Amino acid sequence: MNKKSKVTEVQSNGTWEGSYGLMYKYEIVFDNGDCGEYSSKSEDQTKFVIGQEVEYTYTGGKFPKIKPVYTAPALAGPGQSREDLIIRQSCIKAAAEISSSAESTIKCAELFFAWVKQEPVKPFRKSQKKESTDLPF
Repeated sequence: MNKKSKVTEVQSNGTWEGSYGLMYKYEIVFDNGDCGEYSSKSEDQTKFVIGQEVEYTYTGGKFPKIKPVYTAPALAGPGQSREDLIIRQSCIKAAAEISSSAESTIKCAELFFAWVKQEPVKPFRKSQKKESTDLPF
């Protein structure tokens, strides 16, 4: 069960050999009364620091276990999902392979992105140069 509380005590409690190598055991106590064992790969664990409020998973029983809840770092900006960033990267790569200029590459990538996302597609038109009326004769 996921919980959130402030760490009040952290005490080293030996080591053990696991499938991932040497593990360091810690007894963690929270201000809500939860306490349990946390195993870390590093001797100087930083997941549970006294005075910090953390989100953790608590598994009770005869030997209660505590694990930090992993929160992935935000890769996308506001309003952008990771999925959209991946789609955009694929679209710009495909557009660059068929386009001759940066401007047409971007327009083509936007067209591909809209098609993948099943959004209304704006027609793609090459920009045409205006003919000059300043004739030399």
